[in-house]
Amino acid sequence: MASQACCNNPPKGEPAVVSEDQIDQAAGINLYVFGDRSAKRGVVLVYDIFGLYQQTKQGAAILAKELDCLVIIPDFFNGEGANIEWVGMDTAEKRDSMMGFFAKKANPEKNLATLYSVANEAKSLYAAVEKWAVLGLCWGGKLAALASADQTPFVASGQTHPAFMDVADAKRMAIPHICLVSPDEPADILEPYKEALPDHSELELYGAMFHGWMGARANLEDEKNLLEFTRGYKQVAAFFDRWL
Repeated sequence: MASQACCNNPPKGEPAVVSEDQIDQAAGINLYVFGDRSAKRGVVLVYDIFGLYQQTKQGAAILAKELDCLVIIPDFFNGEGANIEWVGMDTAEKRDSMMGFFAKKANPEKNLATLYSVANEAKSLYAAVEKWAVLGLCWGGKLAALASADQTPFVASGQTHPAFMDVADAKRMAIPHICLVSPDEPADILEPYKEALPDHSELELYGAMFHGWMGARANLEDEKNLLEFTRGYKQVAAFFDRWL
């Protein structure tokens, strides 16, 4: 079940760039690296449909600082996230383009396989890391949810303003999970989803926020958004700190 806001609200600002020394490779894609490569704890951060934006980089930096950990952002879309011109889907052409993007490049099952390959290769690439968690934003939240089932390589997982929430995903989770939602997410699924989560999990509604407040749609020039953006990442960090 997807939020309407997922496809109707555009990102803020421009796609981010990273320096060459922040780029590694695994599973045939780039990894954008934040924090210490020799850290003992690691987080895989899965971006939203627009790819790497400055706001996501800032969130990664908060996680790296709060957890004294390594954060990697796999570039599943190879630098070509959803086109902002498709947002709103107010023509058949835009709708077809956005839906085609979800069906092909952003296909959850295909990208889940890539996520598992990244996690597997990360064991040798970052040999000092003893435990990994995964956090997904919007579309990335679906990957984080799917990657939380039995035999997962992660010890904890989370998602913020999730897209495609499905109670069946929550029922299959085998690790502690944190889910931060906004009023834009489908209200009728929140309580069943919360009840289906495994023990030691959290679900919190950020009632003053909107779908995307911790990702590419975040308006960090707005004081309230900046405060809740920061609070959200720190809440995720505190949750992961119990398990990493």
